[in-house]
Amino acid sequence: MKHVFTIARFWITVAILLTVTGCGDKPEGFQGYVEADMVYISPVLGGRLEKIYIDHGDFVKKGGKLFDLDSIEYAAAVAESEANLRKAQDDLNDLLKGVRPEEIKALKAKISKLEAICELAKIVHDRNTLLLAKDAIAAKEHDTSRLLQIQNNWEMEESKRNLEIAQLPAREDRIASAREAVKAAENALAGAKWRLEQRFVKANQDAFIFDNLMRQGEYAAAGTPVIMMIPPENMKVRFFVTYPDAQKIHAADRIEFHPDGSLESYRARVNYVSLRPEYTPPVIYSRDSNSKLVFMIEADVDPQCAFKVNPGMPVTVKLLKTGSK
Repeated sequence: MKHVFTIARFWITVAILLTVTGCGDKPEGFQGYVEADMVYISPVLGGRLEKIYIDHGDFVKKGGKLFDLDSIEYAAAVAESEANLRKAQDDLNDLLKGVRPEEIKALKAKISKLEAICELAKIVHDRNTLLLAKDAIAAKEHDTSRLLQIQNNWEMEESKRNLEIAQLPAREDRIASAREAVKAAENALAGAKWRLEQRFVKANQDAFIFDNLMRQGEYAAAGTPVIMMIPPENMKVRFFVTYPDAQKIHAADRIEFHPDGSLESYRARVNYVSLRPEYTPPVIYSRDSNSKLVFMIEADVDPQCAFKVNPGMPVTVKLLKTGSK
């Protein structure tokens, strides 16, 4: 397709040169043609084309569907990443909460039991102390009750400390590690979602679909163009003027053009003036031969009428007076 436009442009240019540099009366307006900067839409990641929503000649709005690639593998990757993120978040929550509630209840029940045992041991020891003072029991029995009371008190204090520890969160280093795991899982999920989104290609601007380069069922490699489209702002008029006329044209000047053989006219704004002669006959630069130099001018077509003309169409261009809209 690009070669076709190149050949057409060559012959149009030849005709324009004959018109601009030929003898006879000077024609009204400047000769040129409509040009378009194509936008080639390619997949970021390769895959088989499952669905193509548009065809050449269609107009698509920004956000409109263009084509879908196979996505089963990528949808599965998103589901896996979501599961990994949930697990990482659960692990972090467990570390922040400490021991499970059931284990806390068991520790509290053990403390209550030890408190009762300690109270009973105190009663027994106090009684043995009174009996020892009356020589009613042996000293060994008194010492045994005292040691039993001390042992029970130690066990109760140990259980209380275990309960306090169980209610504390995990160590800071483990919590920090768990937070990093959650962050890594979030990043992995974001990447998986992004890759899945790339399977459904949409238009990032309003555009005219010029051609479909591939068909449904074909494999589109990453970076391989699938669709050629022309946004309205990419339509332009390219025309050619001699050196004296080039001095009168500046960027942002308004022009009017009409296709050859048509009465309809359209507007455009000059956005580029060639820095040097684009097409120059074999003459020596001099004041007498400057009028034979030809400069190329480009003008952006108004988006409202961009698709009323076709790329490659010969046109005649006229300059508008300063202040014309």
